Amino acid sequence: MRLIWHRFLSSLTPGVRTALVVLAAAYLAEVIGRCSSAYNLSGWLALSGPVFWHGRVWPVITFVLLPAGILDFLFNGVMIACLGPLIERAWSRGEFWSYCLITATGAGLVKVALQPSNPSLLTGAGPVVFGLLAAWARLYGREEIRLGLIWQTTARRAALVLAAIAFLMMVASAGLVEAVVTLSGGLVGWFYLSLRWKFNLARRSRTVTSERMSRLEL
Repeated sequence: MRLIWHRFLSSLTPGVRTALVVLAAAYLAEVIGRCSSAYNLSGWLALSGPVFWHGRVWPVITFVLLPAGILDFLFNGVMIACLGPLIERAWSRGEFWSYCLITATGAGLVKVALQPSNPSLLTGAGPVVFGLLAAWARLYGREEIRLGLIWQTTARRAALVLAAIAFLMMVASAGLVEAVVTLSGGLVGWFYLSLRWKFNLARRSRTVTSERMSRLEL
């Protein structure tokens, strides 16, 4: 058991490891506060439309720290542990964290735009997980992977299947609007990566053109 735990920890990148520790610490603090009635983290960190539009804007980011329950915490934690290292190795720790913040903030803004007067609270790292699925599909989309024992497919198709399953599960448990809000994290991530790809392509094109002009001048 110790060897399995050691291998699991060694497979995590520093940024992902820190993210999981923060999520676990926040969940533990939330449980302690709820059981002891000493404090209520949901009142400060969870997001709702009325809270945001009345000036408390930080929950548009902090809502991801509080899971909707133990199953939500475990599912999102496993997904982040599986997908996060792939994304962080392709980028950097800072880029990984920035991307997670972008997907979370995007979903939070969608929430307050769709439900400006609805007091229902949004919690959980679901938008970040959908964002990581989008990044996995963009970065490793054509790679062949094996799901289960017999199904071999590309990473992009696997990401779409996992996203569809998670979305349908959210519709059944939380409703269509909450599912759309959570899914919007992935859509925001996909849009951000598309803009980033176009920007990098344009920058490389300008660099090549500049080098050719310099050679002509010589």
